[in-house]
Order: sequence, then structure tokens, then C-alpha cells
Amino acid sequence: KILIIGADGQVGKHLYSSAKKDGNFEVVGTCIDPENSQLSDFVYLDLTKPQTIKDAFELIKPEIVILCSAMTHVDNCERYKEEAWKINVEGARHIAENCKAFNCRLVFYSSEYVFDGTKGPYSEDDDTNPTSVYGKTKLEGEKIISNLKDSLIIRTTVVYSYEPEGKNFLMQVLRKGALKEKMNIVSDQYSNPTNAGELADFTLELIKLKKSGIYNVVGKDLMNRYYFALKICEVFNLDKTLISPELTANLNQMAKRPLKAGLKTDKIFSELNKVPSGAESSLIAIKNSL
Repeated sequence: KILIIGADGQVGKHLYSSAKKDGNFEVVGTCIDPENSQLSDFVYLDLTKPQTIKDAFELIKPEIVILCSAMTHVDNCERYKEEAWKINVEGARHIAENCKAFNCRLVFYSSEYVFDGTKGPYSEDDDTNPTSVYGKTKLEGEKIISNLKDSLIIRTTVVYSYEPEGKNFLMQVLRKGALKEKMNIVSDQYSNPTNAGELADFTLELIKLKKSGIYNVVGKDLMNRYYFALKICEVFNLDKTLISPELTANLNQMAKRPLKAGLKTDKIFSELNKVPSGAESSLIAIKNSL
């Protein structure tokens, strides 16, 4: 029995449908909007309200808990430090305490932002050194979660999928491209764009194999954001001339970004014998599924 915390978010939605399809799991999701909790397989849970967490655990009695909910907007985490800490650290702590009390395995999503981005791509064992509030909260969350026995920490990055209302990188480029809006996209931030559906499938596979510890689960191509945006335009037949490369230094972003980041997939490849697909094939698959 799996409880997906944040089943109304991008990764949560994909996990929910993948776990249902899989057939080996009984699946319940949580949502932050009390209205949606009228749905049969959804319960209301707010990470900043410990009582809602306890109530959900008592009601569902899960065996596996996957924590997808987090405050992920990197600049907002700088703007609203307390809120970021409350959700990403205290929230994770409350979830971990309940997992301990109810004896469940916990799966936690973390980020390449736990690194400073001076010498990526990084393996699971490389030294962390977050430079942003977001990165610091995720690392703090990792420390809390890793104290639980059998917990699984999955580091990922630049997660994208096709969701009309979505704010992920793919959707931002598609929306602006459709409106023929010019875009300045950073050409000096390197990462591995990761398909949300594949992230969900790999997560379930790691759960079934009872893996614990830290795993990088990211798309196999390391590329800068500008190149990724060009790939999106290529696959979706949008005008590539709308996109201009820009340096991070010129964007005056509140949070410091890791530039040479990205994550290595050697560990997951050695244990599962496969890695999530690269950007191009994944974008083509998304386009073909529409």
C-alpha cells in the first residue's frame, strides 16, 4: 500500500498513474486542496500542518510513503525562506516521524541543487555543498530521511512532462513558442532533463527491488538549458530563432544556480541495467502520445 504525498503535483500525478497501472500496489494520494480530497483515492494533507499528516497516516496505514510535495521554486525559496524551511525541512521531519511510528518505508525526492555546481556531473557519493536556500532545505531533508532505516532518496533535476497547465520547462517553451514570443534561455547551466513519467517508473522499480540509500535518477543527456530549448523547438516544430542564449550572470536571479551541475547515472545503470532516456527520444515520445 503506497501513500503518495503530493499526488496533485507533476511527479505525484505520474507516480499515481504508474503505480495504479502496475497492479502490484494499492495507491492513495494526498492533495493540498481539501476540495479534491472528496475523490475516493485522495486525502487532504498539508505539510505545514502536522495534524493533517498524522490523520492521513492513521486513515491509510501505508507501508510505503513517497514524498513528492516540496517548495521547488528556487527563487521563491530565497524570498520566503521560512516557508521553504517549514515545507521542505519541517514537513519532511513530520513525515519521517510518522513513517517511523507506523513502520513505513519512505521515498524522498531530492535535487542536484545539493551541489554547488563547480564540477558536475555528480555521483551519489560526491560531497554536497548547496549554495541556495532551496538546495540547503533539500540537503537538510536528506539528512532527516537518511536516519530512517530502508529509506530511499532519489536525486533528480529539470523534471518535465506535457501538462497543459504545467509550469515545467517544456511547457514554458511550448507556450511561448506557440505565441511566437522571444525567449532568452541560459546557456551556461548544465543539467540532465528528466521525463516525469520515466522518473515515476524508475522510482517504482527501485521500490520493488527494495533499494535504499541515494540514487540519481535523471535523463541520460547532460545539456545546457538553451540546447534543451532548441531540442524542444526542433521536435515540436517551433521557430528556433525565437530563442537566444543568455548567461546566468545577466539574469540577476535571486538564488545562486549551480552551473556545471548534472548527475551521473552509473549507479542506477549498474543495478537496473538501464537509465532514463535522453531528451530527444523522450520529447519525441511525448509528442507522439499527444
